[in-house]
Amino acid sequence: MLLDQIDNFEIFRPKMDSSKEVLHAIATFKADVSPSFPCVNAELGGWDYDQTNQVLLLKMSDGKWITLHPQKIAIRGARDIAEAKALLVWIQGQINDIHARREAITPRYVSQAGLKIMEILKLTPMTNCKACGSPTCMAYAAALREGEIGLSDCAPLWEDKYREKRKKLQTYLESFGWRALDAE
Repeated sequence: MLLDQIDNFEIFRPKMDSSKEVLHAIATFKADVSPSFPCVNAELGGWDYDQTNQVLLLKMSDGKWITLHPQKIAIRGARDIAEAKALLVWIQGQINDIHARREAITPRYVSQAGLKIMEILKLTPMTNCKACGSPTCMAYAAALREGEIGLSDCAPLWEDKYREKRKKLQTYLESFGWRALDAE
């Protein structure tokens, strides 16, 4: 087990705005979990991975973020103490599970943060039809980059005349390890 003990877990309101209705938390430990980052990035779809500084940022749904450092886990946006603790238990379990399976995982050293909205937009039908729920294809491209919406939400993209664009868009997204926030 890579991460078996948390030495300190501090839960607090954001220091810049203590009136916020969310909590942040920082867990510290002695183990160095950074060797697992490329595999965690591959399995959990890391939003940003800084290999030089060994920092992996995971974007969760509902405005939550988990940032992994070699000997620290930072959690941002928990609703309450119970959720902060649950997120810590979850990410600790994920790190240990992924580390145990690391030989069967292809590590990923890129991140979704490198996706360019304009590159995504070029590969949409650019009809501004609103079928996806976004007011424009630009808004769809931005939501797609963030993982808030999926390829299947753009109905025109699945028409035969846009097949090549769809394939290119899928390839582009996959090259950055893109995944929707609610993807398993």
